[in-house]
Amino acid sequence: MAEIDFAVAFIVIFAMIVYAVLIVSSTITKDFNYFTAKELEISQDSLSKQLFETLDSKSLISNVKKIQILFNETGGYYHTENLKISIKPIMSKIHVYNHSMNEIPSSTFTTGDYINITFDLNFLANEIKYVNIFYFESESEEIFYNNNITEDNVTARILSEEDIIVLSQDKCNSLKGLSYDEAKNNFGFIHNFRIDNFCKYGEEPPFAANIIVKSVPLLVEKGDETVYPEHITLKVW
Repeated sequence: MAEIDFAVAFIVIFAMIVYAVLIVSSTITKDFNYFTAKELEISQDSLSKQLFETLDSKSLISNVKKIQILFNETGGYYHTENLKISIKPIMSKIHVYNHSMNEIPSSTFTTGDYINITFDLNFLANEIKYVNIFYFESESEEIFYNNNITEDNVTARILSEEDIIVLSQDKCNSLKGLSYDEAKNNFGFIHNFRIDNFCKYGEEPPFAANIIVKSVPLLVEKGDETVYPEHITLKVW
């Protein structure tokens, strides 16, 4: 009888030990996975800031200038106006957008030290419209608009000129000229990464990897030099 009791006690103790080992092992595994995921998140956040927030030679962003202008229809009827904005000094990569970032067809010509941007706008009675002009040069010295508008039925006011961060195609092309190992060394990055959407670079992540995905909202300079709001995807594993 004592032998049976001993055997039962041994089995119970052994089962408890196995159970404890499994619990501890499971807890350790969960903790390990948690800290691994947190470490990946921290690394991804660091790389994201280097790529999309820091203005230096290693980042993928550059400054673009934005001039915002308010036009106000005062004649009280529907009409179309050809408007002209003059900026000094002469600059390039100029595009005109409405308040929703849809491009407005425009043309440019130079007069002395000024670049002139012309575009058409349709106005309803008493309508207010905002127009944004983007360009990639240094800050303007002078901005003025042509007030020779039909019967003075539109007024205009330049509201602001500011720096906006944009994903640079030139910097994307420079990154693509580097090998993957060179890029990781430049960023001091020990993990693997992949950039998608408008600046594709890096290795494709393996199917079974623990992948941290981040979608970064940015203005993107496209191949035709236009600028649009988009999202860039950064994957780290």
